[in-house]
Amino acid sequence: MPNLKHKINCHNQKICRGEVEQEQAGCNCTQVIGECPLSGNCKVKGVIYRAEVSTANDNFTYTGLTSRTFKERFYGHRRTFKEKLPEESTTLSRKVWGLKENNEDFSIRWSVIDRGKPFNPKTRRCNLCTKEKFHIIFDPDGASLNQRSELYSACRHRTQQLLCNLES
Repeated sequence: MPNLKHKINCHNQKICRGEVEQEQAGCNCTQVIGECPLSGNCKVKGVIYRAEVSTANDNFTYTGLTSRTFKERFYGHRRTFKEKLPEESTTLSRKVWGLKENNEDFSIRWSVIDRGKPFNPKTRRCNLCTKEKFHIIFDPDGASLNQRSELYSACRHRTQQLLCNLES
C-alpha cells in the first residue's frame, strides 16, 4: 500500500505533465437520431458553449462552460428547465421559466464556441474560465443573458485540484 507522500507525488506528476483523460468525442445518445444537442458530438469535454433561445418575438443568448462532458452539463440545464431549483439556477433557466410562465413558445439551439483546459496548478491558470470571460466581454451579442457579476467570479475548477477533493 503506497504511503501518502507517494500518492501526492504521483498526483503532482500527473498534473504537471498535463495528463488528462482521453477525450471521449462522439455521441452515445440513445434518442432518435437528430436529437443530440450538439449534432453527434455531445461527449466533448472542456468547452465553452452557447445556448441560443429563440422565441417568436426575440432571440437571447447565453454563454457557459463546463469541464465535464457537454452532455452532463446539458442534462443539468435540462433538469433546471423542468424543476425550479433556486440553488442551481442560472440566468438561462430563469429566462426559460419566465417564458414558460408567459406561455411563450421557444426553442434552444446549442453550440460549442471554444475549448480550453481547466485549472492547472503548475501555471495557476484556468484557460476554460478565461476563455468564457473573453467571449462574454468581446462578444456581448453572444451573451445577452449572462450577468456582469460572472466576470468577477473566481475559478470554480481550482478547488477540484485540492488534495482534500481527490479520490484515492
